Order: sequence, then C-alpha cells, then structure tokens
Amino acid sequence: MDDEAKNLSGAEEYVSLSIEITKPIDPKTEKNIREAVEKADGILDDSLHLTEKTITICYDPVRLGKDEVVNLLKQAGAEFDSVQADRAPLL
Repeated sequence: MDDEAKNLSGAEEYVSLSIEITKPIDPKTEKNIREAVEKADGILDDSLHLTEKTITICYDPVRLGKDEVVNLLKQAGAEFDSVQADRAPLL
C-alpha cells in the first residue's frame, strides 16, 4: 500500500478550490507555494495548478479545512481575493 492510500481519511470526495489571484506569481512565490503544499497533510498529490490568474488545488475536507488551505497559500506568498470551493470526485 502506498503512502497516499495509507493516509486516506475515508472521505467520499475531495474539495477543489479555485482561487483568483490579484497579481502574477513570481518564481520565488511559486516555489514557496509548491513547498508548502508538498508538506501539507490532506492535499491531493499533484492537484496544485498555477496559471497567470488562478490557483487550483484539491484537499481532503476531513483532514484539512478550507480556511487552513487558504491560510497556507497566503503564508506562502499568494495574494488573492476570491476563493470558490467545489466538490470533486475522489481521484
């Protein structure tokens, strides 16, 4: 059994966050975000996607709350105003 399977909480689905950023993410901030996400428990591996205008990420709502994900991204240097959460099937 791989590490991801061992750490599943039993949640039926992940929650997908789509975040509109207020300014483009520079390389240093991108590195900080990626490192913070890698260390976080409850974020689906390889779910982080960064574009010029958005950040999308999937997390396990049983192990990690929306506010915790938002704070994690803000502490890593992301600047944004709008956060939208949607349910996503377990991947």
